[in-house]
Amino acid sequence: MTSLAKIGRARVALALPRQREQLRALNAEQYDLLFETYALAAMRVDELLRKQSPEQDLVNEYREICLDIQEDIALLLGRMQRQCE
Repeated sequence: MTSLAKIGRARVALALPRQREQLRALNAEQYDLLFETYALAAMRVDELLRKQSPEQDLVNEYREICLDIQEDIALLLGRMQRQCE
């Protein structure tokens, strides 16, 4: 797992506290790209917000990307949990 994927996984775990244990247990490298994408989008939001006059449309766009990825991950984890039951 790349360091960027680790950052993304950690940030998703903060955003989805109910799924933290599942995220920690998820060892498949096939999800690294998803976590990397989340990390990049979340870091872009942080970067934009540090500006004195952030471009609100751009901030909203990147936040929406983060929320979409969070939703995808929550759905994925939910499917995985149902398969294990």
